[in-house]
Amino acid sequence: MTTQDPTGRGPVRAAVSAALDRAAATAHLNAFITLDAEGALAEADRHDARGAAGWGLVVKDNVHVAGLPNTAGTPALKDFVPRADAPVVRALRVAGAIVLGKTNMHELALGATSCNHTFGPVGNGTDPALFAGGSSGGTAAAVAAGVAEAGLGTDTGGSVTIPAALNGIYGLRPSAGRYPSAGVTPLCPTRDTPGPMASTLGRLLTLDTLVTGESAGPRTPDRPLRLGLPRHVFTDDLEGPVRAAWEAAVDRLTTKGATWVPVDTAHLAEHDSRIGFPLVFGEFAAALGGYLDEHGTGLTPAELLDAVGDPVVAEMLKATALPTGPGHPGPAALQGALARRRALQAAYDDLFAADGLDALLSPTVPVCARPLRRFEDSLPLNGQDVPTFFTLIRNTSPAATAGQPSVTVPLPVTASPPVGLQLVGRRAADRDLLSVAARVDALLRRG
Repeated sequence: MTTQDPTGRGPVRAAVSAALDRAAATAHLNAFITLDAEGALAEADRHDARGAAGWGLVVKDNVHVAGLPNTAGTPALKDFVPRADAPVVRALRVAGAIVLGKTNMHELALGATSCNHTFGPVGNGTDPALFAGGSSGGTAAAVAAGVAEAGLGTDTGGSVTIPAALNGIYGLRPSAGRYPSAGVTPLCPTRDTPGPMASTLGRLLTLDTLVTGESAGPRTPDRPLRLGLPRHVFTDDLEGPVRAAWEAAVDRLTTKGATWVPVDTAHLAEHDSRIGFPLVFGEFAAALGGYLDEHGTGLTPAELLDAVGDPVVAEMLKATALPTGPGHPGPAALQGALARRRALQAAYDDLFAADGLDALLSPTVPVCARPLRRFEDSLPLNGQDVPTFFTLIRNTSPAATAGQPSVTVPLPVTASPPVGLQLVGRRAADRDLLSVAARVDALLRRG
């Protein structure tokens, strides 16, 4: 028999109702494009009728949920309603997930702030005056604001870990190909992956188990952790609060017995700088065209781009992503980028093998979240104006391009917006990385 709360509601409906109340109370964050209150409550009632457990999930609006619009944050797809769940959503629904709604995002997942020109900018879950980060900003803001304990985003160059870090929550970018990518609006199939975000690391581990079926418990090494300390790029030119939180974390882990191994990392960023755009713009049009045809949208990539709401995204994609664009990289550049990606993967393999690292650590993002709407193109950093997009993805993009797994955990901070700690692991060793992240997280928070 289902136990009911004093209002006569079943426990799942009561929990979903509370989540929807929280969504209403934080509507100013603009975290949702579609909030499905009616559907979520009906699903909760079905769970209660069966005596089944249920829990709330938010889903980025480029991951298919049957019966709900999948806009990918762009006007041309506002009326596109998929008939089936993406496999990653289906796996979580089988485990009791109830989709509360589809979350706001940077248009077509091509941006790092989640300032959407059609559906409005997403405010940070810890401070609505700041941007949430992108492109999965709506999911991160909803989780950080307490609407749901868990959510799904997608990640091409840091679009899960960046907003998770800026909102003070946990996020996982899985190894390339580990999560199913069907039913996801594509940007760059070689780099794209769904990824979970959660309010606790334990919940993140559970989500990973539900999606992948890997049920092995955390595998913690029975020796001091060996952590890679970047000599170049990833710890350079950090905003003051980020540097303070990072240095405090290094000191804390040192006192708790971790072994720091200085490693050369400039070549990782150098490889990535020559891969990222040729790979994205070399794959985008063909991938998007196949997706639009497969799902019967009646649109071509050119027609979709003609309706793009963000002028920066529109100009960039028309110039570089369409084969007719003057900046399109062409087949030779795409093949060159794929070859260089293999070299980047080999460089990561060599780094982990040579130094016996459990993880490579750095700040997830070199800066904290900045005021909403003000720093879309550039932002001040240590006396210089730097490009917003490339600054936000600087530390996350190399591992994402290589297909390495990465986790962001929030660092203990007291007087600044959230700061994230990124841990990068060996490819296909996601569970080992999650185990290391759990150990690091515990050491940072233990008295």
